[in-house]
This record gives sequence, C-alpha cells and structure tokens, in this order.
Amino acid sequence: MNNPVEVLGQVVADLDAVLRSDVIARLGDDEKMGLLRVAGEVQRRVGAVVVEVVASVDERPAGSGEPAFCGRYGCRTVNELLQRVVRTDAAGAGRVVKAAKAVRREVGLSSGSWLPARWPALREALVDGTIGVAGLLAAIGPIEQAGSRVGTADRLR
Repeated sequence: MNNPVEVLGQVVADLDAVLRSDVIARLGDDEKMGLLRVAGEVQRRVGAVVVEVVASVDERPAGSGEPAFCGRYGCRTVNELLQRVVRTDAAGAGRVVKAAKAVRREVGLSSGSWLPARWPALREALVDGTIGVAGLLAAIGPIEQAGSRVGTADRLR
C-alpha cells in the first residue's frame, strides 16, 4: 500500500476536480442519486480514517520524556487537535474521541498482536463503511450508559 497521506491526497485532488467541473449540475436524477450513495460511502470511510488515527494515538507515551501526541502539535487534548486539524467543532471532535475509545485496539504485552476492540463488530462495521461515527455512537450509547450493569458477554452479544 502506498503512503496513506498520498493516497488520501489523491482522493482530495479527484474530489476537487469533480467539484470544479460543474458536472454535478448536469447529471440526471438517477446519476445524482448514485452520486449521493457514493458520497455517503466516502463520508463514512473518511470518518473511519479519522477515528482510526485517533484510536491509534498514544496520548501519553509512558516514560519516553517526550510530550504527548497533542502536545507536539501545540494542543492540550485530542479534542482541541481535531478542532484545529480536521476543522470541526468541539461537539464533532468529542464524538470522534468517544468513537475512537470504543474501537481502539491495544497491543497484547506478551504476544505483540492486536487485541480486540471494546466493540469489535462495530469496529468492523465502521471500517467497512456500513456505519458512520453517528451510527456507532447510537449503537453503543445506551449500553455504555448502563455501565457495569451490562457484562462483557452481554455487551459483545
């Protein structure tokens, strides 16, 4: 796979070309409907990329003596960093941070392999583009609010 920054940079360039071409206004209704479907696919996957990046960030590297990820870029929190870099509002950044906590995978200390996310099936649905950040949060909200009253086995089911 190429560098993900380069790959997504090309996607941005392609989207810019479509938007600047004025072709959208000339599309027929069926083509516009198809474009909306594909735009939804793109939107959900871009959301998943942002969530995956946030989920992979070590906020406080233990014993490294280096500033946390956010501190390296002049921010106090991931929420602040997202507001500046992704250009979203505080509520939108908060949703991404909450989603990232739900799908974050840790590395096993003894095996070095990825451990399952807190919500493994929903992580897969997010990565596959089946659901977006809003859908993920809607699915986990009531169960997360129940806290310890819902056991791990019930949560995973």
